[in-house]
Amino acid sequence: MEKKTTDKKKRQGKSLTKKVTGWLHLWLGLVSGIIVLVVTLSGTMFVFCDEIIDLCGGSARYVQVPANAKKMSPEQLLAKFHQQVPDRKAFYFDTYKEADRTFRVASATKPPKDKNAPKAGKPKERGPRGVFAYHYLDPYTGEIKGSTKSYEFFYIVAHIHAQLLAGKFGKTVVGVASIIFFVQLIGGLILWWPKKWNKTTRTAAFKIKSGTKWRRKNYDFHNVFGFYSLLPAVFITITGLIMAYEILTDLTQEAFGGTKDAHKIAEKYEPAFDPEKKALSYTDFVNINFAEFPEARQVRMSLPRNDSATVYHVVAAKFIGLKSLSNGKSMETNKYTGKEIIYPKEVQMHEVIEHMNFDLHVGYWGGMFGKIFTFVIGIICTSLPVTGFLIWWGRRKKSPKKVTEIKNIHQHRKEHHEQPA
Repeated sequence: MEKKTTDKKKRQGKSLTKKVTGWLHLWLGLVSGIIVLVVTLSGTMFVFCDEIIDLCGGSARYVQVPANAKKMSPEQLLAKFHQQVPDRKAFYFDTYKEADRTFRVASATKPPKDKNAPKAGKPKERGPRGVFAYHYLDPYTGEIKGSTKSYEFFYIVAHIHAQLLAGKFGKTVVGVASIIFFVQLIGGLILWWPKKWNKTTRTAAFKIKSGTKWRRKNYDFHNVFGFYSLLPAVFITITGLIMAYEILTDLTQEAFGGTKDAHKIAEKYEPAFDPEKKALSYTDFVNINFAEFPEARQVRMSLPRNDSATVYHVVAAKFIGLKSLSNGKSMETNKYTGKEIIYPKEVQMHEVIEHMNFDLHVGYWGGMFGKIFTFVIGIICTSLPVTGFLIWWGRRKKSPKKVTEIKNIHQHRKEHHEQPA
């Protein structure tokens, strides 16, 4: 008789594993919920940064092509840019093969010489890097057709995602919250897993029940969509942790044929500065890359920080976004010859692995489909701390009432049982 009672309790009650997992799932969620919400929301917003930046550029991205007109050189356009906005410094430009596309300049406001004493009539700079922006120039006249600070917006979004705008401390907080989120995902799977698989449990596990109140719908959303997003969410979290922790970055590089010392090794293969040699013009670099990559519609060139720099970073592709490119190549080039610098295999693999990990993290791996897929997963992950909190809050608010009701029922039954027949 005692054995049957014990078996019945085992069948009805939660296992120890689920009890411990449930307790951890609750309290880890309450501790990290706000951080996870901010990190996932900011990451989700970043997925479509290229499309939003282009949308903000609007009609300034195009011009009417004058008859028999010839585009100005990048050097001339950059000079025109600095004449019109002398308080800004360009750090790269985008030029396009299409005749009607404007010349785009990425720049930052120059930091003040004395941060404690800003010039009269001008606001104090937010930081030494200045404020980022894109300006669109008519490639035939050099006139600025428009600008957008969407670059600055997504720079801030990216740094909220990576470090909560709090430097190393923020990066540590995000890293710890990401580890907790990973544990939460595994714990959620354990709690989701039914004791027995039958028609009823399958329906509850995979479908949102219709005709229910909002509390039940909220629970189903957390439970069901949490399961459907589990594998991609785990994958996105792991790729994020690889970027966040140097030890994981190094292990990933070593595992896939890269090297953690890529930048030190690369310096040995870069040309030495020679004041007697003349660097190729930006026009030369643009022409070389359009000629070598005929499928490219866009060339991006980073401007050297000083005259002694001997390596120019150049990207030629069908499309180049803020942190992405499609059907093209990113390379380091010799400023004296315009040719790509050929690094050892492990250095090349370092770049491939780094970019691939980033693309997997933000959804750039599958074009528009990859972005939409990652965006949907991001929305679900952003909702999990909210729906989880509402589940806990609902139970917390409901609990005293239910306890009172149960006590009243038991008391009523007791009084009824004690009445004489």
